[in-house]
Amino acid sequence: MRNTLSEFTTFGIGGAAKSIQLARSRSQLIDLAYIGTVLGRGSNILASDSGVDGVIVINRYEHVVRKGTSVYAGSGTRLSALCGALAELGLSGMEWASGIPGTVGGAVRMNAGAFLGEMSDVVTSAEVLRDGHVITLDKPDIGFGYRTSGLKTDDVVIGATIALSTDSPSAIRKRCERYRALRKNSQPVGRSAGSIFKNPPHVSVGKILDEAGLKGLRRGGAVISQKHANIIVNTGGATAKDVCALIAEMRKALLERGVEAQEEIIYLGEF
Repeated sequence: MRNTLSEFTTFGIGGAAKSIQLARSRSQLIDLAYIGTVLGRGSNILASDSGVDGVIVINRYEHVVRKGTSVYAGSGTRLSALCGALAELGLSGMEWASGIPGTVGGAVRMNAGAFLGEMSDVVTSAEVLRDGHVITLDKPDIGFGYRTSGLKTDDVVIGATIALSTDSPSAIRKRCERYRALRKNSQPVGRSAGSIFKNPPHVSVGKILDEAGLKGLRRGGAVISQKHANIIVNTGGATAKDVCALIAEMRKALLERGVEAQEEIIYLGEF
């Protein structure tokens, strides 16, 4: 397996890690989490050009088990795969996640959401590795907020229980297709980490950056999308330095317009 982080992030950016290990089962994930930093699909990660002097654990614990109208999903399960599995089972409630390129673990940690739906709407509990012990946190103890949770930095999500409702598989598939189409129409094609900044209350960061004329601004191989001004795309050969330069321009434009926005992406390594 290659040790380059660019291979394991949707941005396609990042230097080498000391070691990259693959966890395909619950037991492997728990064992390896003790020795390294766990990544899912790297869909909101900006990895340093200089890499990471440590072990990176790639979480591929993909596991979905039905429990009545609920499911338990392993944290490495891709959201797109989960949505497909739920449709086959006739379980509705996560159609909004169709097309989101992350995993259950990252979605719980960041309270991922789209189209007025989010993980806090459906998650009833999460299995978490904390301080050397696997514990179960009920929804109030997860501490969900807007694109965030109360999980500790070193917590590792092992899996989550999700409460759903029943519907016909065909109706669920149609809704999934509709959400995928909406996402395709609003999101740029290419390698990115999704939205750079979280939207403050009643504020659209993308709209403000668009009005500031930042669409199309380029630094090296990185460019602010012409389709969505809160998304940076790696057009080929972009570095973390290029992306950081654009983020600085975006932050400056927001501050000049009286908007303080928190970054949604997570930095990995030295910056």
